[in-house]
Amino acid sequence: MPTDGADGEGRALAPDDAFSLLGNETRVQILEALADEPEPLSFSTLHDRVDMRDSGQFNYHLDKLVGHFVGASDDGYELRRAGGRVVEAILSGAVTEDPVLDRQPVEDRCHLCGGAVEVSFEQEQLAAYCTNCAGMYSGDHVPEAADVPPEYGFLGYLYIPPAGVQDRTPTELHRAARTWHLSERLPAASGVCPRCSATVETTARVCEDHDATEGRCSTCDARYAVGHSISCTNCPFFQSGVFAVALVANTELLDFLTTHGINPIAPASERFNEVVMDYEEEVHSTDPLEATFTFTADGDALTLSVEDAGDLTDVETWREQRAG
Repeated sequence: MPTDGADGEGRALAPDDAFSLLGNETRVQILEALADEPEPLSFSTLHDRVDMRDSGQFNYHLDKLVGHFVGASDDGYELRRAGGRVVEAILSGAVTEDPVLDRQPVEDRCHLCGGAVEVSFEQEQLAAYCTNCAGMYSGDHVPEAADVPPEYGFLGYLYIPPAGVQDRTPTELHRAARTWHLSERLPAASGVCPRCSATVETTARVCEDHDATEGRCSTCDARYAVGHSISCTNCPFFQSGVFAVALVANTELLDFLTTHGINPIAPASERFNEVVMDYEEEVHSTDPLEATFTFTADGDALTLSVEDAGDLTDVETWREQRAG
């Protein structure tokens, strides 16, 4: 059985050639049929599963896929990794679906004030709003079409493909989106793009006149003075948010979370947000950035001192603080 890089070695495709090969219903059906089986399929079995009677035409389309999207061996035909990625994109709904969910209440509460939370979904983004407080970010990020009451506070976006909406209540969708979103944040915070695996660049930004005594700063319209953005050096991947999220892959922070019963991958409650998204921030210098971030849980505290782009300069672990 050939492996990736065997019969396909040296057969890299230009983007326009790759999409040209996929622009045919029969070829997409072939990929989907192969995705349904863990073992290789013979020519006749594969032909039976695709809606095309003419075996000559079927063979023509199959031959176009072999080498880059489909592997061929004495055992039959099977998906190569590139073909699997195509099927994943189709079944996730990312390239075919565009569901919309109007604002709905969820069981989860606002991590800042305990108020009721509502969510909406559009363009692979789940938006969360607090009905009671100023939230985390400016409402300028929310599309006008969302028709959000002006007294609602914006808590941010969580990214999840359209398939995540299927067969889930609004609360289940909110929790699934949190898990999916965090699953992307961890590699990004480790310097690896979660979409294409290339390197990413992290940029810190600081509001020099920050005053959030009323919940959000009147200058930057955000809760925290220090924010960050992560952008891929190869693909369009881009995320931004509070600076603490850029630290979620830090070993000390992960130790602090898990020891206090908080799962950073699949948080089952708002406790993750209560610790990672509701913290103490102290800015010592803006150029270069020098700041400390203190996270608390169950009476314990962890303080991380950072420089520009999130380089740790000092860590006072919660275990050391407890011992002190």
